[in-house]
Amino acid sequence: MFRRASEGFRPVPVGAQVLPGYEVVALLAHGRRMDTYDVHSVERDCRCVVKILREDRRDEPGVRAAVELEGTLLCELQHPHLVRGYEVHRDPAPAMVLETLTGATLDAMLEEGPLSVADTALLGLQLASVLGYLHRKGWLHLDLKPANVVVEQGRATLIDLSLAGRAGSGRRGAGTRGYLAPEQALGEGLSAATDVWGLSVTLVEALTGDLPHGDEATWDSRRRVWPVHRRAPGRVPSLDSVPPAYDELLRACLERDPAARPTLLDVRTVLGELVGPT
Repeated sequence: MFRRASEGFRPVPVGAQVLPGYEVVALLAHGRRMDTYDVHSVERDCRCVVKILREDRRDEPGVRAAVELEGTLLCELQHPHLVRGYEVHRDPAPAMVLETLTGATLDAMLEEGPLSVADTALLGLQLASVLGYLHRKGWLHLDLKPANVVVEQGRATLIDLSLAGRAGSGRRGAGTRGYLAPEQALGEGLSAATDVWGLSVTLVEALTGDLPHGDEATWDSRRRVWPVHRRAPGRVPSLDSVPPAYDELLRACLERDPAARPTLLDVRTVLGELVGPT
């Protein structure tokens, strides 16, 4: 689904080169800051994906730097559950070349209905694995949600590092409505626990089809920010069919206080027991 096109937007025509050596097959998305193309790589003789900064945003230094950082991270970081980056380009505009994934986004899969306990547990293990890898490399993801996960034959791949940042302070309210943790609304106290929150929201949605706090949840970041230390129960959807240990884990991961949330190791322990030997 495309966002509203910017005024005067004209996609690179099919067959033309969006970057040297990359011929457009189709426009996949026209986002708020990036245009994403399905392309044929002349050098590799295969399909790839090119994400390139929108023409109307190329004079914004902060946006240019963010795109270059994402491309650099995807090329440097290597993990079985993280999309592979091949190249970073700075001319004619900040852009990155990525591997093509043939699965469906988790977001699209959930339109067909919720997933089973076993499937979500396996999904959670894979996402916890890649999140732990990012954390050990000094990065937080900060935007975990079904739209940023591609699933193919039981394998999950994280596809977007556009909001990746360091622990500590960040841009107030940065994240996606319904998925961002309370500390993201504040822009303070970002940590591994912030990604634990995002993982739990994603798993709850995968299990129930609903978001714990609704898709409008921004924690009133524009008008009134609830203190992180103040606990208020979330509107966690019914998890009656979920094993008690799994239910308890998901609810604990949604504690308002980041210090009260389980670690990724705790998450892996509980989910590992649900999945069993692999």
